[in-house]
Amino acid sequence: MKRFFYIILLLLGFYACSPKGALVEQDLSEKPEATRFDGFSDKQLSLIGDIQPFKSEIIIDTLEDNKYLININLYTDFPSSLPKFQFDVRYPLTSIDVLWSSRSWSNSSFINIPNYSRLQSDYNVVSGLTNRDNNRITMASFDNFGSRYTGIDIKKDADSLVFSFNFFKTSVPDAEILEYKAQILVDLTDKQYSKSIRECIQWRLDKEDHTAIRKIDLSLLPVYSLWYPMNRNIPLENITFYFDSISSMGFRSVLFDDGWQDVVRFDVDKDGMWDPSQTSIVKEFMSVAHEKDMKVALWYTKPFIGSHKYVYNKFEGKYLQYITSEQPILDIRYPDVRSYLSSLYSDVVKDWSIDGVLFDFLNGYYPDEHIIVTEDKGRDFVSVRKSLDSLRLYMEADLLEANPELSINQSYPSVGPLHTSNTKTINGFLGTTILNEVREKLVNNRLMYGEYSPFMEIMGIHPKDPAVEVALKFQSVMFGTPYISYFSYTLPEKVRETLNFWIKYWKSNTEFLLESDFEAYDPIHRYTVLWAGNETKQIVAFYGAALPFDFGNFNFEIADVINSSDLESVSVAGTPVGKIDFISYDHTGTYVDRGTLKFKKGVASIEIPKGGYARLIVK
Repeated sequence: MKRFFYIILLLLGFYACSPKGALVEQDLSEKPEATRFDGFSDKQLSLIGDIQPFKSEIIIDTLEDNKYLININLYTDFPSSLPKFQFDVRYPLTSIDVLWSSRSWSNSSFINIPNYSRLQSDYNVVSGLTNRDNNRITMASFDNFGSRYTGIDIKKDADSLVFSFNFFKTSVPDAEILEYKAQILVDLTDKQYSKSIRECIQWRLDKEDHTAIRKIDLSLLPVYSLWYPMNRNIPLENITFYFDSISSMGFRSVLFDDGWQDVVRFDVDKDGMWDPSQTSIVKEFMSVAHEKDMKVALWYTKPFIGSHKYVYNKFEGKYLQYITSEQPILDIRYPDVRSYLSSLYSDVVKDWSIDGVLFDFLNGYYPDEHIIVTEDKGRDFVSVRKSLDSLRLYMEADLLEANPELSINQSYPSVGPLHTSNTKTINGFLGTTILNEVREKLVNNRLMYGEYSPFMEIMGIHPKDPAVEVALKFQSVMFGTPYISYFSYTLPEKVRETLNFWIKYWKSNTEFLLESDFEAYDPIHRYTVLWAGNETKQIVAFYGAALPFDFGNFNFEIADVINSSDLESVSVAGTPVGKIDFISYDHTGTYVDRGTLKFKKGVASIEIPKGGYARLIVK
C-alpha cells in the first residue's frame, strides 16, 4: 500500500452554508456525458477552522486504483474538548451532473447541478455522478463517534464543487480527549454509481463491529399484513377462511400491526406486570396461523408507554419525556427499567409462540437530548444513548432465549451504534399516485443496506382497485420485501388472479431480485429503471421514460423486461451474438405474443402491456 503524508496548513474561518435548492428536473438524455477527471492529490484537500490546542496530521492511503482513504488525526498534549472544523474535498464541477446523498428517507435526496443542499445523514455518504449513471466521486466518513456529529455541505467555488465534511458544527460530544481520528473513503472508480455507493456504505457498516444488522429472513416472506383489514378487529368468526385464503396465495407469515393492541386489554397487576397468557383472542388467532404452517410476526410497542397507574407507581421518578408525545416514557438509564421492558417482550414471545418481532419504540429516544435529573435512584448510565444500546442488547438476549429461532426485524443502526429504528419503514399505501415515492424509498434503502435491507412499505389493496394497478403496486416493491394487506373475503377474482401471479413470480425469482447484483438508474427521476440478476437470469423494470437499457452482449440465459410504466413499449440495446426471442405476458401473467427482437443500430423495441412483462431468451 502506497502511503503519502501531507501536513495541511490550518486556515481560519468557515464559509457560509450553501443554500438549499429545490429539485429542478431536466431531460438528462439530451445532456453530454460529464468530463472524466482522473487522479487525486492533496491540492484538492483542505482543513479549515481553529483547532487549537489540537494539531493536525493528514495521511492519504491508496487502497487500490482510484480508491483512497483520507486519515484525519487531531492530537494534543492534554485532554481537551473537540473543536469545530471542516474538511473540504474539491472536485471539478464539469465532471458531475447529479448528486446523491445517504439521507435515504428524503424525497429530495437527489440534486441537479447547480442546485445545492445540505446533505446530512446517518451514514454521511455522498456521491457525484454523471447523467448516464456513472460514478465520478463517492465519499463516506467515519470517526470515533460513528459520524453522529458530522454533516456534509456542498457548494460551488469557481470551477469546482466543494464537499465540506463539517465536524461538530451543530453539537459536540461531552468529552475531553487527547486524540481524535476520522476517515474519509474516496472512490473515484469509473463504474455504475450504485456499486460505488453500496461499497462505501458497506465499508462503514464493516467498521461498526457491534451493529445489529440482520439479513432478510426469507422464511417470513412474503408477509400478509393485518394493517388494512383488521387493524382493530380480529375476526375469530372467520379466522379459518382467512388463513385458508392467504396460505393458498403463497404468504408465509402474518404480521400483526400495531393496531391490535387497541383491542387487547393490557391490564397489569399491582407489581406493574402483564401476563400475556391471560389474553386469549390474539393467542387463538396465532395458533390457527401456526396450524396452517404460517409464521407470526408481531408489531409490538404498547408497553413502552408507561402511563398505567401501577406502572407509574412502580417507577415513579424514573421517567423521560417522550419526544413525540405528551405521554411519559420510562427512563432506560435505570437497570430495573431495562429489565422490566425487556421481560414484557420476552414474555409475549414465549407465551404466544411468536416467530418474529417488529418494533419502533426506540425512535422516541432522541440521541442528543439532555435530561436533568433532580434525584438519582440508582442509574447506571448518564447517557440516554448508551443506555439505549444496553437495552437493545438486553432485549435481544432475552428474546432469543425465549425463542432461539426468533426473527428480530427492523434491526439496523439509525442513530447510535446499536440504536434500532424503523423510521418511516412502515406506511400503508393504497393508490398508485405515490408509487414513485415508495420506489425511491425502497431503492435508497437497498443501496444503503444491500441484502440486509430492512425496507417495509405495506401495499394495501382496495376491492375496487383495477387489477392492472395491483400489478403496478406490487412492481413498486418487487425489488424489496413485499408486505401486502387486503380484505381477503372481498377480493375480486381478477385482482386475486393478478396478485397470486406476482406473488408466485416474486417467490420464484428471489435469488435474482434480492440475492444477486442490483443497480438503480436515473435517480433524478426517482429511478426509472431498476436491474437485478446474474449470468443466469436478469430482471429489468421500466417505471417511466428512459434510455434503452443496455444488455451488452446478452451474456445470460433469460431476462425479464417488466413494463411498469404508462408506455406502450420499452427499448433494449446491445450486441447479441445470436438471436433473441421473446414471449410477452400481460399484468395477470397471461400469454400475449411471441417473436424475435429486431435490432436497428443496436436498439430493439418490445411492445409490452402495461403492468406486464416480456421474457427474453438468448439463443
